[in-house]
Amino acid sequence: MNSLVNIVGLKKIPGVAARCCWIFAALGMLWVAEAWAAPPRQVDATYRLSKAGQPFGTAKETFRRDGEHYRLESVSRATGLFALFVKGTIRLVSVGDVGPSGLLPTHFEHQRGNDPDKAVYADFDWQKHLVALRYDGKSESEELPPGCQDRLSLLYQFLFKPPRGAEIEVAMSNGRQVGRYRYRVVGEEALTTPAGRFETVHLSKMEAGRGDGVEIWLAKNRGYFPVRVSFEEKDGSFLEQVVESLSMGD
Repeated sequence: MNSLVNIVGLKKIPGVAARCCWIFAALGMLWVAEAWAAPPRQVDATYRLSKAGQPFGTAKETFRRDGEHYRLESVSRATGLFALFVKGTIRLVSVGDVGPSGLLPTHFEHQRGNDPDKAVYADFDWQKHLVALRYDGKSESEELPPGCQDRLSLLYQFLFKPPRGAEIEVAMSNGRQVGRYRYRVVGEEALTTPAGRFETVHLSKMEAGRGDGVEIWLAKNRGYFPVRVSFEEKDGSFLEQVVESLSMGD
C-alpha cells in the first residue's frame, strides 16, 4: 500500500524526476513479482521434533517440482529412548499440479507405520469440485473449496503465495474432513535455529480451541519457507518442529 501511495504522490513531481520515479517503481514491482513467481524446484529439509520441550524425533521432507507437477513427502521417526516406545514411521505424501495460484493437490496420504487400517487418503477432483476421503474403513465425499490444500501442501503453499495483510484464510483437508482456517499475522520475528538465523513472519491460527492451536514461522529470506511450526495437543502441551538443515535450489 505504501508503494501505491508513493506512486500516487509522483503526480506532484514534475518532468524527468517523475518519469524516473515511475521507472524505478515499476522495476521494483517487477522484481517483487518475479521473486514471488519463482519458488524453488526442489527442497530438502530436516526438522527436529520436540514435545513439551523434550526432543523425541526427526522429520525429513522433500519437495520436487517438475514443470506443472509436484511431489511432497515427509517422513517422521522417533529417536533415542522414544524409539523404544514409538515404532515405525509417520509418512505424509502430497502430489498434484502447479498453477498460477500455486499448489493444486490431487492426492494426499497419511500413513502410520505399516498398518493399512491407520492410513488416511484424500483425492482431489478439481473438475468436479469434490474431494474423496478415505479413513477408518469409511469413504466420503465433500465439496472442494477453491485453493484447498492438504495437511502437507498447506505449509509449502506459502512458497507460492506469501501471506499478505493482517489475516489470511485457507481451506485444508487432513483426509478426514475439509475445513476453513484463519490465521493472523502476529508480526516479524528473528528466529535462530540449528540451520541458521532467519527473519520470519509469525502466523497464529485464529479461533483455535484447546488442542487445536497452530503457530507458523515463515522465513522471509528463504521464500517464506516454514522453519518452525508448533501444534497444540489436546493435553495442552505443544508438539514443535524446528528446521535443522535446509537446502533449496532449481
